[in-house]
Amino acid sequence: MEPNSSCFFFFFFFFLLPLGHCISLQVNLTAGNELIEKACQHSPHSDICMASLRTDPNSGQADMEGLALIALKVAHANATDTSQHIAKLLNNSTLDPFIEQCLTDCSEQYVDAADQIEDSLAALTAKGFHDVEAWVKAAIADVDTCEQGFKEKPDYESMLTHRNIIFKQLCNNALAIIHDLH
Repeated sequence: MEPNSSCFFFFFFFFLLPLGHCISLQVNLTAGNELIEKACQHSPHSDICMASLRTDPNSGQADMEGLALIALKVAHANATDTSQHIAKLLNNSTLDPFIEQCLTDCSEQYVDAADQIEDSLAALTAKGFHDVEAWVKAAIADVDTCEQGFKEKPDYESMLTHRNIIFKQLCNNALAIIHDLH
């Protein structure tokens, strides 16, 4: 190799090639952010939609269907976390019997909701968009039932209101993305 060609070789592989990779990565991240914004534009909770999608490291390279899968996975993780939270609350031996029954009911409803989100993930993979919507809406209905259980007696407040709201927002975000898919 001549001295000039070896300098070019060194310059190319140690400066230009990594720089090109960084530029390519930046373009992909920008495109990914634009698609996330587009995916969430019809969501009633677009800020939560965008933030929740960006928590997944694969969201920057995902297409619209991939973003819908991520949204459903986030909702599933939330349902699972809330189910575990309820289990911890039920370990309290001094719970009022009414609250204990409400939490027991909510525990069952969150297990059902998580199962329904799993079913919706399978339906999305099979491109069964109407089935996805039906499963997600059923999961939302389960969480609504959980919240309503606490309202059956006056002077009782749900310990899960905030968690129920967040779960429903995550599900509605997924529904908005899925609606745009078909």
